[in-house]
Amino acid sequence: MALFLVVHLPFGLLEKKAALISCYSPHSWAPGLCGRPSFSLGPSQSSSFNPCRREQPRAQPHVAEVVAPISIEDFRRDAFQAQRPLLIRRPSSKPSTSSPSTNRQNDANTPTSTLTSPTILPALTKWFNTSPTPGKASLTPYLDNFRSTILPYELSFPNSTQVSDFISWLQQSSSSPASSSDLHLDSDSGSDTQSRLALAHLLKTYITHHSSSSSEFLILDLPLHLLLLAHQYNTSLSSSQFPPRPPLTSLYIAQVPLSHLPSPLRSDLPTPLLVSHADRGDIYSSSIWLGLQPTYTPWHRDPNPNLFCQLCGTKVLRLMAPKRGEALFRGVMASLAVAAGSGKIRGEEMMKGKERRLLEGAVWGGDGEGADEMMCEVTVQAGDMLFMPLGWWHSVKSVGEEGGINGSVNWWFR
Repeated sequence: MALFLVVHLPFGLLEKKAALISCYSPHSWAPGLCGRPSFSLGPSQSSSFNPCRREQPRAQPHVAEVVAPISIEDFRRDAFQAQRPLLIRRPSSKPSTSSPSTNRQNDANTPTSTLTSPTILPALTKWFNTSPTPGKASLTPYLDNFRSTILPYELSFPNSTQVSDFISWLQQSSSSPASSSDLHLDSDSGSDTQSRLALAHLLKTYITHHSSSSSEFLILDLPLHLLLLAHQYNTSLSSSQFPPRPPLTSLYIAQVPLSHLPSPLRSDLPTPLLVSHADRGDIYSSSIWLGLQPTYTPWHRDPNPNLFCQLCGTKVLRLMAPKRGEALFRGVMASLAVAAGSGKIRGEEMMKGKERRLLEGAVWGGDGEGADEMMCEVTVQAGDMLFMPLGWWHSVKSVGEEGGINGSVNWWFR
């Protein structure tokens, strides 16, 4: 409770003044409920949105939401230049594959370039098989073509029983071939057996070598094949004998630049028009996030505006405006009696130990109420996009069955 008071009290009056001032912006802003600005997406949208409307005194504020497509002009004016978060939902019905706006989504010289496409990135269907059952998506055999690609992983609690069971499974070279519901890996071939044994050895070596320095969090560079096999392992557990074994979790290819991916996989993630046309078109960086649930990204801010796109599964993000978010971060650092950094880097220290526990508790604790009444919460599903302005603080968690696949991609731009 003391931490929340430190975070909240210094900015109470400032927030009220800022809200009144922002009501008279020359853009599409107008005084809204509770003295807060309403969010309008221009003449092409029939509805107005209030990103932080509070119907009751302590209800959480909300991020503005629209359904794709949205014009680049509206996005530029009402989100990018206004520096307000915006959730862009995937249309409920799939567009025709012959639609001009879909086929020419990256052609800036066509008349359709003023609108985004419905944001169907090829990776959504080429990398993942969807399922009518929530949280049951799977990886496609297509990704096995790139199994040798070396990528950095994060692994939480590497000394857990789940990790030990997975390593033992890898070492069983005489195990039965994968069922038809699994990835079509060549599990009965000599080459695949050697690959499984090599991965088991490397994973075990990593854990043994770093066991004294970290029992909570490990970073390792291994092939994409590791994730493919981990997904196959988790899928195979559904038919295990009683009592069921817990799945492998928290194996995460996190914040990996798209430039590290093979060319065909990069082509599956074309830059959205909102990134290339909203401002100067400069892409600071872009990253893929792919792993086994639960996944977690700690409280931080980005050095550039961020367009976050969900590819598979569901994630929840909590966001806060720059000054309030920084106050929360510095409050936690002060309670640790350590100097507060910039909060701009996904540091290893944020992923383990007391710093992780306190940051996570400050942001996510309180039965969904958040650490502050000005905390915004957004849920993104496959095909959704979330724009986060420069300097907005946020933390991200996956939602769904443990061990399930979750994937995202994002672009930092200006």
